[in-house]
Amino acid sequence: MTQRTRDGTSTPVYRSLYRNEYMKLNKRTTRLLSIECAQCGSCCGEPMIELTHHDLHRLVDNVNLPAEKLVKLYDNSELNPGEDNDWIYLSYGRRKMGLRKKRNGECIFLSERRQCAAYEARPIACRSFPVDVMLDENNKFIDLELSDIIKTKFIRCKHTHGKPRSFNKFRQIARQAQSETVSYWETLKRWNGLQDKGAKSDFLKFLKL
Repeated sequence: MTQRTRDGTSTPVYRSLYRNEYMKLNKRTTRLLSIECAQCGSCCGEPMIELTHHDLHRLVDNVNLPAEKLVKLYDNSELNPGEDNDWIYLSYGRRKMGLRKKRNGECIFLSERRQCAAYEARPIACRSFPVDVMLDENNKFIDLELSDIIKTKFIRCKHTHGKPRSFNKFRQIARQAQSETVSYWETLKRWNGLQDKGAKSDFLKFLKL
């Protein structure tokens, strides 16, 4: 397992010229892997949970609901600052695809017990949260980081710590997310290149949903 350095060479993960740096990275990484969900639901409302067509296919197959009832195409006024990519261009303007919310702003799959009702098919963005796995352009591990929306206190995550989870599982999720995101961007590029783009229903049909 290697990490990419600034000069483009590869070195073993956690290897350092100084032992104190090694111990600091190892301890921080272990603590991040030990994060456990407290079922507070803070991340199940804000920010908007972005979806790819891969996420949507898994949800449709798992919850037996049509894609139309699972997604909302959000306009710019409904998004948080910085969310400025992955635009879907429609006949009436540009939108971004995200998971639909309840009237109170919570995710449609957040149950009264503060549990995910679609846990097995939850979006890839939810699977490693609140830990972000950093990969380079060659899918090589770089680092683990606590999600920015927690570090900046955009949401009040009440996570706890327990037994560290598998690093390999986190890395696998990150690689899957990267692959599916690139695939979605390519799909969006094909849709956005069409002359007659249509509306939401047309876009979902384009995604074979």
